[in-house]
Formats: sequence, structure tokens, C-alpha cells
Amino acid sequence: MKLFLKLHRFVVVLLFLVCAGTAFAQRPGANAVSARAFPGAYNIANDVSLQGTVLKYTENSQTPPIGVHVLLQTAAGNVDVHLGDARLLHLAKLSIAPGANVRFVGQMSTAGQNSVFLARLIQRGTQVVAVRSDHGLPLAPGSLRVNKTLLANTPAGQKGGAR
Repeated sequence: MKLFLKLHRFVVVLLFLVCAGTAFAQRPGANAVSARAFPGAYNIANDVSLQGTVLKYTENSQTPPIGVHVLLQTAAGNVDVHLGDARLLHLAKLSIAPGANVRFVGQMSTAGQNSVFLARLIQRGTQVVAVRSDHGLPLAPGSLRVNKTLLANTPAGQKGGAR
């Protein structure tokens, strides 16, 4: 009988430890450190708006970050704006030419030793195109989010469907 009581206590203590371990693993805020943004990370709360006149449009710039760059003349001076993949702009039927008045939403960053404005949204007239995710990652032309945005601006005959 003594052996049964000792075994019973051992099992109870073991079950308690297992349950306590899973309970503490589930406590709120346990992963708060991993959820914090690291310095230099894109945070949508830090987005600002730039508006100005396009001085230069380069579709395939080799200056980091690689992709479309626009030199924008603002009231505060000239700003290098990165727009991502040119194919995305072509799909959205958005043309940007020198002399155009454009508004960008995004934030400043550094690429190498150069300061560059990472545009998340582009507005030209009434047309708005997203070129980055809310996390600052450039959108790909075939991504689902892009397709949802573009479908709203595409005529019904061009939307395609199941084949």
C-alpha cells in the first residue's frame, strides 16, 4: 500500500508540473520581445506623405534598392523615391513622367549610404496604387493583394476567370 501511495503522489506531482508548464507557456505577453520591431524596421505608424513634381523617372535603376526610382521635387528639396517593381505599375496602368504631380505615402530609409523614400502608396490624380505591404515589403505583380487592388480598376472584360 505504501508503494501505491508513493506512486500516486509521484503521478500527481508529475501531472501538476506538466500542466503548470503549459499554463505558463500560454501566458499573455510571453512573446512580447519577439513582437517588438527592431530598429530600422518598417512601421506603418511612421508613414508620412510626400507631394511634389517628378523631375526624373528611372524604370530599372541599378541604385539600391533596385527597381523604379523617381526623383521628386518637394518644397523641402529633392527626394529619391523607390517604387519597387515596374511591372506592378504597368499592371495598374499608372504612368509617371517628368512634370507629373504625384503624392507618395511611405517612409525614409537608408540603402547603403543613400537616403531613399520607400513608397508604400502612390497617388496620381484619383488613382491610388499600393506598391508595398503594410510591413514595407515590395509587392510582386502576381501577389493576391495586388490582384485585389487592380481588379477594382480593371474593366470587366479583362478580369479573366476560371478556364
